[in-house]
Amino acid sequence: MRLQRGDGAAEVGYAVGPQGTALAHLYQRDPCRVLFPDEEPGDPPQAVFVTMSGGLADGDRLRLKVQAGAAARATATTQAAEKIYRASARAEDCAIDVTLDVAEGATLAWLPQETILFEGARLRRRTRVDVAPGARLLACEMVVLGRVASGERFTSGLLLDSWRVNRGGRLVWADALRLDGKPPAVAGFGDATAVALALYVADNDSGQLAAGREQIERACSLAPGLKAGVTAVNGLLLARFLGDPLPVRRGLASWLANMRTVCLDLPPRLPRVWHV
Repeated sequence: MRLQRGDGAAEVGYAVGPQGTALAHLYQRDPCRVLFPDEEPGDPPQAVFVTMSGGLADGDRLRLKVQAGAAARATATTQAAEKIYRASARAEDCAIDVTLDVAEGATLAWLPQETILFEGARLRRRTRVDVAPGARLLACEMVVLGRVASGERFTSGLLLDSWRVNRGGRLVWADALRLDGKPPAVAGFGDATAVALALYVADNDSGQLAAGREQIERACSLAPGLKAGVTAVNGLLLARFLGDPLPVRRGLASWLANMRTVCLDLPPRLPRVWHV
């Protein structure tokens, strides 16, 4: 018997109006919801994506989309860590599709909290990014490999996490992380139980390399045991983090908060949901 599976979706779109950036489009379908908390002083409007089911089981699918119209400024995040549960014997993979569309002159920060893969979970996630000329995007993704606090490690299952970034209609960066039926150590992770990436895309992104490296050093000083680095790839600024969940989250949060100021001219902090 085929079990009922979730097929959720959420879309938000922002546009510039008489009073500045405002919500112009909203679509949501169970189990997805979007919350709109009051932004802190100096911050742009904020959207918080919520999965009402409390996590994803095999066969569930989510589609998330954020659009920032011309000259709009917005932040989008998630309410909590996303949990991917152990798949059944005849499993269909969980699927998460993320689309980020940043129009000319717009600024978007996509700052989701971590995804936790239970042992035996199966997840396929695709993130597609389109950044127009004159636009800026700061984005991240973090994965925790197992319920580490409970002593569980992710040693079997599937993680396929892929990114495609287009700037001005041209593909400038593509990346995929695949773990399929083998422990993370085989992929060169060693004893690490968490991995994260952060990227900045803009017309002058490679010019921020020195600042990105300075903030990596700062992040590592705040999170002992963290391994991290930053580089410029085809004009895109890319940072990676590897280690245990707490150091990776702490280092990623430090880097993002400070790069918000360097790259987006915003206060050096993350959305409040990261701290509750």
